[in-house]
Amino acid sequence: MLGAVALAGCGPFGDDEELSKAEFIAQGDEICKRGREQYLELQKDPPQSAAEAAELTRSLIEITENEIDDLRGLNAPLDSEDALEDYLDSREAGLRVLEQGLAAAEDEDSDAYAEAQAQIARQQVDRARLADRVGFSECSRPLTGG
Repeated sequence: MLGAVALAGCGPFGDDEELSKAEFIAQGDEICKRGREQYLELQKDPPQSAAEAAELTRSLIEITENEIDDLRGLNAPLDSEDALEDYLDSREAGLRVLEQGLAAAEDEDSDAYAEAQAQIARQQVDRARLADRVGFSECSRPLTGG
């Protein structure tokens, strides 16, 4: 029975009707809030080795990929599609930097790993600005416990 309920909202069994602007923003913000909570949980204890940094970065990549996929899967209103695509492009650019950080961690290259982290931080303002353009208030916000 639960499986049928889960299928009711997705795929060919779901409602492909365009979301209202408010529904779209609420669902997008929920996706981002969940992702940020996962990021915060993972980053409670900073990595103490290259192997730990690589494992952390693999997890961050997975969370980011899931967020991007979930956001892309929303049936955005027509007037939000361009802004959403710009935002997702920025998230994918950040994903590529995370992948560079993973490669650096796997190579035990602390300088390259630190540069990847710095690049992600530098891109934060742009990602937040693009999220604002979509209407999101939870997406691409600085990671804080509050």
